[in-house]
Amino acid sequence: MDKLFTPDEFIDAVRDTLPYAVNEIKFSANTEIPFDHATSYIIKSGTIASYISRDIESKSNQLYSFFSKGDFILFGQVFDNFSGMSFETIAPASVYSIKQKDLQYLLHFPEKSPFLYYIMKRFGVHYYLKSLLSMRTKENVLIQAIFNICFLRHPDFKQLDRILTLPKEYTSSRIKEYSTLSQAGFYKHLKQAYNQKLLLKSADGLQVDLEKMEELYPSTFPNKDF
Repeated sequence: MDKLFTPDEFIDAVRDTLPYAVNEIKFSANTEIPFDHATSYIIKSGTIASYISRDIESKSNQLYSFFSKGDFILFGQVFDNFSGMSFETIAPASVYSIKQKDLQYLLHFPEKSPFLYYIMKRFGVHYYLKSLLSMRTKENVLIQAIFNICFLRHPDFKQLDRILTLPKEYTSSRIKEYSTLSQAGFYKHLKQAYNQKLLLKSADGLQVDLEKMEELYPSTFPNKDF
């Protein structure tokens, strides 16, 4: 993804226009982000999972994506009363809060249109990556899901060491739910990924060999910039 701003530069730009509009809040792990139709948040650090609300007969909500530094959450409510998605920290997180009325005021000015582009482009990455799961054969869904998670954490991972370690909060159960695979299918393909040395276990968390992944599954890596 081309960087229009870094997250910190974005916050600084907001503060230049609205010096007192942004506050920092810290959340512990496993905390649902409050939804009051009045506040949006931009993540400073930590990991927050998003869930799509299911119908009343379902036992739980569906994990949709993982949001991290620079992502906006509870932004859709700026324009409507959409409340079909909830957000919960899966690790301690620090966020900047901004009142939606202040955000509406900020986005009202044509010269601030890059701000809206920044927000919506980051949203678009989550939607695009999730859509790729439905385009893969069952044998390749898990590989795509793991690539997605790596990219969401480190969009510039090609400039990093090709062995990327995911923090421990990315548990097998969360990866399975994100992938949408059945339990049997998930563990079958997980075993295969370990056998291929695409995945490695470490004390710090799951390690992903992105170089080997690109070699064995080149279609997993999108050709377009996003």
